[in-house]
Amino acid sequence: MHQYELIPLNRIEYQRSISQLKEDKTIRFANMSLNWWDKKLGWHSQGCFALADQQNIHLCYIFFIINRTTNYLSIHNIFTPFAQRRNGYAQILLERVFNLAIAQNATRFNITCISQSLDFYLALGLIYWGVNSVGDFYCDLPMPKEGLSGMEWMVAERSNAELIGTEFATINHKIKDHNLHLTKKQNQVYQRDLRLLQSNYRLDEFLAIRERRNIT
Repeated sequence: MHQYELIPLNRIEYQRSISQLKEDKTIRFANMSLNWWDKKLGWHSQGCFALADQQNIHLCYIFFIINRTTNYLSIHNIFTPFAQRRNGYAQILLERVFNLAIAQNATRFNITCISQSLDFYLALGLIYWGVNSVGDFYCDLPMPKEGLSGMEWMVAERSNAELIGTEFATINHKIKDHNLHLTKKQNQVYQRDLRLLQSNYRLDEFLAIRERRNIT
Protein backbone atom coordinates (compact mmCIF):
# COMPACT_ATOMS: atom_id res chain seq x y z
CA MET A 1 0.00 0.00 0.00
CA HIS A 2 1.34 3.42 -0.98
CA GLN A 3 2.23 5.82 1.83
CA TYR A 4 2.23 9.56 1.26
CA GLU A 5 3.34 12.43 3.42
CA LEU A 6 2.51 16.13 3.39
CA ILE A 7 5.80 17.94 3.79
CA PRO A 8 6.57 21.69 4.12
CA LEU A 9 9.09 23.29 1.80
CA ASN A 10 10.85 26.59 2.39
CA ARG A 11 11.81 28.77 -0.56
CA ILE A 12 15.18 27.13 -1.17
CA GLU A 13 13.71 23.62 -0.88
CA TYR A 14 10.90 24.55 -3.27
CA GLN A 15 13.33 25.97 -5.84
CA ARG A 16 15.48 22.85 -5.56
CA SER A 17 12.41 20.67 -6.04
CA ILE A 18 10.99 22.44 -9.09
CA SER A 19 14.44 22.55 -10.71
CA GLN A 20 13.84 18.86 -11.44
CA LEU A 21 10.73 19.56 -13.52
CA LYS A 22 10.91 18.81 -17.24
CA GLU A 23 7.71 20.07 -18.85
CA ASP A 24 7.69 23.74 -19.87
CA LYS A 25 4.09 24.52 -18.92
CA THR A 26 4.55 23.09 -15.42
CA ILE A 27 7.83 24.96 -15.00
CA ARG A 28 6.14 28.24 -15.93
CA PHE A 29 3.33 27.64 -13.45
CA ALA A 30 5.78 26.61 -10.72
CA ASN A 31 7.77 29.80 -11.22
CA MET A 32 4.62 31.90 -11.39
CA SER A 33 3.53 30.41 -8.07
CA LEU A 34 6.93 31.23 -6.59
CA ASN A 35 6.79 34.83 -7.75
CA TRP A 36 3.19 35.26 -6.59
CA TRP A 37 4.01 33.93 -3.13
CA ASP A 38 7.02 36.25 -2.93
CA LYS A 39 4.89 39.30 -3.72
CA LYS A 40 1.64 38.53 -1.96
CA LEU A 41 2.45 36.56 1.17
CA GLY A 42 6.12 35.70 1.41
CA TRP A 43 7.73 32.69 3.04
CA HIS A 44 8.19 33.99 6.57
CA SER A 45 4.86 32.66 7.85
CA GLN A 46 4.42 29.58 5.67
CA GLY A 47 5.93 28.09 2.57
CA CYS A 48 4.76 25.56 0.03
CA PHE A 49 3.68 22.02 0.85
CA ALA A 50 4.33 18.98 -1.30
CA LEU A 51 2.88 15.49 -1.33
CA ALA A 52 5.80 13.04 -1.20
CA ASP A 53 5.94 9.29 -1.59
CA GLN A 54 8.12 6.80 0.29
CA GLN A 55 11.09 7.66 -1.92
CA ASN A 56 10.59 11.36 -1.08
CA ILE A 57 9.61 12.14 -4.66
CA HIS A 58 7.49 15.30 -4.74
CA LEU A 59 4.29 14.36 -6.54
CA CYS A 60 2.36 17.64 -6.41
CA TYR A 61 2.50 21.04 -4.73
CA ILE A 62 0.14 23.43 -2.97
CA PHE A 63 0.29 26.97 -1.62
CA PHE A 64 -2.26 27.74 1.08
CA ILE A 65 -2.68 29.71 4.27
CA ILE A 66 -4.81 29.11 7.35
CA ASN A 67 -5.84 32.43 8.85
CA ARG A 68 -5.86 32.00 12.62
CA THR A 69 -8.04 35.11 13.10
CA THR A 70 -10.87 34.19 10.73
CA ASN A 71 -10.33 30.41 10.79
CA TYR A 72 -10.22 30.39 6.98
CA LEU A 73 -8.29 27.98 4.78
CA SER A 74 -7.36 29.87 1.60
CA ILE A 75 -5.97 27.74 -1.22
CA HIS A 76 -3.99 29.75 -3.74
CA ASN A 77 -2.07 27.50 -6.13
CA ILE A 78 -2.02 23.75 -6.59
CA PHE A 79 -0.30 21.88 -9.38
CA THR A 80 0.93 18.44 -10.37
CA PRO A 81 3.98 17.94 -12.61
CA PHE A 82 3.04 16.53 -15.99
CA ALA A 83 4.75 13.18 -15.37
CA GLN A 84 2.76 12.63 -12.16
CA ARG A 85 -0.71 13.44 -13.46
CA ARG A 86 -3.65 11.03 -13.70
CA ASN A 87 -2.70 9.27 -10.47
CA GLY A 88 -5.03 11.05 -8.04
CA TYR A 89 -2.18 12.80 -6.24
CA ALA A 90 -3.82 16.23 -6.20
CA GLN A 91 -6.92 14.83 -4.50
CA ILE A 92 -4.79 13.05 -1.90
CA LEU A 93 -2.92 16.31 -1.32
CA LEU A 94 -6.14 18.27 -0.86
CA GLU A 95 -7.51 15.66 1.51
CA ARG A 96 -4.40 16.01 3.68
CA VAL A 97 -4.62 19.81 3.62
CA PHE A 98 -8.32 19.79 4.58
CA ASN A 99 -7.57 17.43 7.47
CA LEU A 100 -4.74 19.69 8.59
CA ALA A 101 -7.02 22.73 8.44
CA ILE A 102 -9.74 20.97 10.45
CA ALA A 103 -7.16 20.02 13.08
CA GLN A 104 -6.26 23.72 13.28
CA ASN A 105 -9.93 24.70 13.75
CA ALA A 106 -10.57 26.14 10.28
CA THR A 107 -14.31 26.54 9.77
CA ARG A 108 -14.41 27.75 6.15
CA PHE A 109 -12.32 27.61 3.01
CA ASN A 110 -12.05 29.55 -0.21
CA ILE A 111 -10.43 28.86 -3.54
CA THR A 112 -10.45 30.33 -7.02
CA CYS A 113 -10.54 28.03 -10.00
CA ILE A 114 -9.36 28.61 -13.56
CA SER A 115 -11.27 27.14 -16.46
CA GLN A 116 -8.74 24.36 -17.07
CA SER A 117 -9.19 23.01 -13.52
CA LEU A 118 -12.99 22.90 -13.41
CA ASP A 119 -13.28 19.18 -14.20
CA PHE A 120 -11.06 18.29 -11.25
CA TYR A 121 -12.88 20.47 -8.73
CA LEU A 122 -16.30 19.59 -10.11
CA ALA A 123 -15.57 15.92 -9.37
CA LEU A 124 -14.89 16.90 -5.75
CA GLY A 125 -18.28 18.62 -5.43
CA LEU A 126 -17.25 22.28 -5.23
CA ILE A 127 -19.73 25.00 -6.13
CA TYR A 128 -19.09 28.58 -7.19
CA TRP A 129 -20.87 31.83 -6.38
CA GLY A 130 -19.49 33.82 -9.31
CA VAL A 131 -16.24 34.96 -10.86
CA ASN A 132 -13.62 37.28 -9.42
CA SER A 133 -12.02 40.34 -11.00
CA VAL A 134 -9.86 38.29 -13.37
CA GLY A 135 -12.65 35.92 -14.38
CA ASP A 136 -11.73 32.93 -12.21
CA PHE A 137 -14.53 31.01 -10.49
CA TYR A 138 -14.83 31.76 -6.77
CA CYS A 139 -15.71 29.16 -4.15
CA ASP A 140 -16.28 30.03 -0.47
CA LEU A 141 -17.85 27.33 1.70
CA PRO A 142 -17.98 25.91 5.21
CA MET A 143 -15.35 23.32 6.00
CA PRO A 144 -17.01 19.88 5.75
CA LYS A 145 -16.75 18.13 9.12
CA GLU A 146 -15.66 14.92 7.41
CA GLY A 147 -13.02 16.72 5.37
CA LEU A 148 -12.88 16.73 1.59
CA SER A 149 -14.85 13.46 1.37
CA GLY A 150 -17.84 15.21 2.93
CA MET A 151 -18.01 17.98 0.35
CA GLU A 152 -20.70 16.57 -1.94
CA TRP A 153 -22.97 15.61 0.97
CA MET A 154 -22.62 19.05 2.57
CA VAL A 155 -23.41 20.89 -0.65
CA ALA A 156 -26.42 18.65 -1.34
CA GLU A 157 -27.88 18.85 2.17
CA ARG A 158 -27.40 22.51 3.09
CA SER A 159 -29.31 25.43 1.65
CA ASN A 160 -27.51 28.18 -0.23
CA ALA A 161 -28.09 30.53 2.71
CA GLU A 162 -26.50 28.01 5.05
CA LEU A 163 -23.53 27.55 2.74
CA ILE A 164 -23.02 31.30 2.54
CA GLY A 165 -23.42 31.64 6.30
CA THR A 166 -22.02 34.86 7.77
CA GLU A 167 -19.72 35.46 4.78
CA PHE A 168 -22.24 37.13 2.48
CA ALA A 169 -20.39 40.46 2.42
CA THR A 170 -17.04 38.80 1.71
CA ILE A 171 -18.43 36.74 -1.17
CA ASN A 172 -20.36 39.69 -2.55
CA HIS A 173 -17.20 41.79 -2.58
CA LYS A 174 -15.28 39.08 -4.42
CA ILE A 175 -17.80 38.43 -7.21
CA LYS A 176 -19.91 41.59 -7.51
CA ASP A 177 -20.73 42.24 -11.19
CA HIS A 178 -17.47 40.77 -12.48
CA ASN A 179 -19.40 38.45 -14.80
CA LEU A 180 -20.77 41.57 -16.51
CA HIS A 181 -17.35 42.98 -17.37
CA LEU A 182 -15.58 40.07 -19.02
CA THR A 183 -13.74 40.57 -22.29
CA LYS A 184 -15.19 38.95 -25.38
CA LYS A 185 -12.68 36.11 -25.14
CA GLN A 186 -13.28 35.67 -21.41
CA ASN A 187 -17.04 35.59 -21.97
CA GLN A 188 -16.76 32.85 -24.57
CA VAL A 189 -14.87 30.68 -22.08
CA TYR A 190 -17.27 31.68 -19.30
CA GLN A 191 -20.36 30.62 -21.27
CA ARG A 192 -18.75 27.29 -22.14
CA ASP A 193 -17.85 26.69 -18.50
CA LEU A 194 -21.39 27.45 -17.35
CA ARG A 195 -22.64 24.56 -19.47
CA LEU A 196 -20.16 22.31 -17.69
CA LEU A 197 -20.92 23.54 -14.18
CA GLN A 198 -24.73 23.64 -14.43
CA SER A 199 -26.15 23.59 -10.88
CA ASN A 200 -22.67 23.86 -9.35
CA TYR A 201 -22.69 27.50 -10.41
CA ARG A 202 -24.84 29.44 -7.94
CA LEU A 203 -24.63 33.07 -9.07
CA ASP A 204 -28.39 33.37 -9.70
CA GLU A 205 -29.12 31.91 -6.27
CA PHE A 206 -26.64 34.30 -4.65
CA LEU A 207 -28.19 37.29 -6.45
CA ALA A 208 -31.66 36.22 -5.30
CA ILE A 209 -30.46 36.21 -1.69
CA ARG A 210 -28.83 39.61 -2.25
CA GLU A 211 -32.07 41.00 -3.62
CA ARG A 212 -34.07 39.67 -0.66
CA ARG A 213 -31.62 41.37 1.67
CA ASN A 214 -31.99 44.57 -0.35
CA ILE A 215 -28.23 44.88 -0.81
CA THR A 216 -26.81 46.74 -3.80
